[in-house]
Amino acid sequence: MIYVGFAVWLIKGFSFLKLKETIKENRLLFWAFFLSLFGVGLATIHSWDLGLSAGILKAWFFDPLLFFIVFVSIIKSLDDIKKVFYSFIMSGFVVSVVSLIYLFLGKTNIDGRLQGFYDSPNYLAMYLAPVFIVVFCFLAQIIYTKTRVGVPASRRAPSRPRLDRALGLRMVFLINNLRPTFLILSFSFLILVLFFTKSFGAWMGIIGAIGLGLIFWLWGVKKKKTVVVLAILLIILCIGIYFIKFNSIQGKLSINSRLEIWQRAMDAVVMYPIIGIGPGTFKDFFPSYPFWGVPQPHNLYLAFLLQTGIIGFVGFVLLLVWFFKTGFKQLAVHNPELTTYCLLLLSLMIYILIHGLVDTTYWKNDLSLVFWTIIGIMAITKNQLKTKNEKVKTVIQN
Repeated sequence: MIYVGFAVWLIKGFSFLKLKETIKENRLLFWAFFLSLFGVGLATIHSWDLGLSAGILKAWFFDPLLFFIVFVSIIKSLDDIKKVFYSFIMSGFVVSVVSLIYLFLGKTNIDGRLQGFYDSPNYLAMYLAPVFIVVFCFLAQIIYTKTRVGVPASRRAPSRPRLDRALGLRMVFLINNLRPTFLILSFSFLILVLFFTKSFGAWMGIIGAIGLGLIFWLWGVKKKKTVVVLAILLIILCIGIYFIKFNSIQGKLSINSRLEIWQRAMDAVVMYPIIGIGPGTFKDFFPSYPFWGVPQPHNLYLAFLLQTGIIGFVGFVLLLVWFFKTGFKQLAVHNPELTTYCLLLLSLMIYILIHGLVDTTYWKNDLSLVFWTIIGIMAITKNQLKTKNEKVKTVIQN
């Protein structure tokens, strides 16, 4: 589907001049792309399992890049972005329903953790946690809009904004007619599924993402409350870490195993500091684990450093620098339409980075597409802000 979509776009929508202009406006993003692909490509060439590494290069880097190019070319307006988030919510809703059916049928892994049709409970949690954050933010926006004090009713956003009926999907009509109800239902299902995955990393990322997102918002609205929210966030995180580390046997085993995995990963980094190892070959470097093989080092940063080398890791860091720099610049403008989306995007990336401390929140087919979709939406909102500024300058000049 990615290749078909890219081919159609190449025939109908490709513009070399527009592509050149986009690269010129986002040079840091372009260099991040280039270094990431160059690093993982170099690691793939030197891999001792070329077939496996080449497959990962294609599926987790090349395919998402093609998707990203088409995505930023087609999605142009804030209404389009809203449809993207609705599609993401619908996907998470379906996955959560299917996962709950697995739960009711008693189909869990040997540790009693829910994994649905995924290979691991962590994979299920890593896909649904970002959906949970999106649903939470949409519900928070509805509540905030309905309860604002001092704003005339005529200026308040409608509780059930219209969707583009050209989508032709009955499910979208359902969301249009019962949007708050549907979001609450999705919210409830997602909480249940995430709870039974027993993924501490997912909840740690969710709490951190929502908490820091709230802090970013309060900093621009009510700075005095920011410190209070930050303190509450730290207390919740400390309680959660204490509970997992000292009161859960499974938590102890999980932490101990990760410490051993990270130590082996650091040993591999010392052995292959420049080029790294081939993507997907960490399981071969870690054959002596007592019970099962380890396909990834359970750390986002070690995964990039190991499997893309120092060059790819620098590209990943530059990508994050561009993302947060762009996001904070847009927040500083205080544009009501863009602020909500920027806060949501920043929260999603913060989740990926926090959960990435204990898991690889990129190195999988669906997760890599989610990652590049987040990057793509940030690029689109940046373009939206630029367009608005140009229109304002034109009006002033006229």
